Amino acid sequence: ALQTEPPFNAGIFPTEVQMTGDEQFNEDDNYDKLPAFPKTELLERLLAKFIDFLFVGALFTFPSFIGPLAAITYILISDGLKGGQSIGKRIVGLRVISTTGANLPCDFKQSIIRNGSFGILIALWFVIGAIPYIGKFIVLLGWAAVVATDLFMINADESGARFGDRLADTLVVGARHDGGL
Repeated sequence: ALQTEPPFNAGIFPTEVQMTGDEQFNEDDNYDKLPAFPKTELLERLLAKFIDFLFVGALFTFPSFIGPLAAITYILISDGLKGGQSIGKRIVGLRVISTTGANLPCDFKQSIIRNGSFGILIALWFVIGAIPYIGKFIVLLGWAAVVATDLFMINADESGARFGDRLADTLVVGARHDGGL
């Protein structure tokens, strides 16, 4: 009996692969079949994230709880927007793709997982940051730890994956190097 592997996106992979015998399709086995992408420049990634945080800052100007809620929502889902591009990544020319075998753009679930630490830190700014004198200092230490960890992982990892990328099975690539997704 022949089994058919699910189709892949953007013509990078064949749409059907015939398998015979007792072989079974395992999505994890396709990780090594992903094309090699050049590691994105750290400066490009930092610029894209800076632009995203400028947008988050603009959302904070909305009155009441609406601004912070909008800001947290945006930072969580930003990389799941059309084509795996947040506003900053679209401007800089980067995108986030899934590494689960199909090379598809990052979806909202993966975006929430990869950016969860930033969403939590923004929420903590309002919860712990309200503690006089020490609250905001504690949250700033949390920001420093997250940013330092991410910078270390981006530099140390061969593909440039940060902690959030590892958790969500994603990778930041140049928009021009992704097969035209």
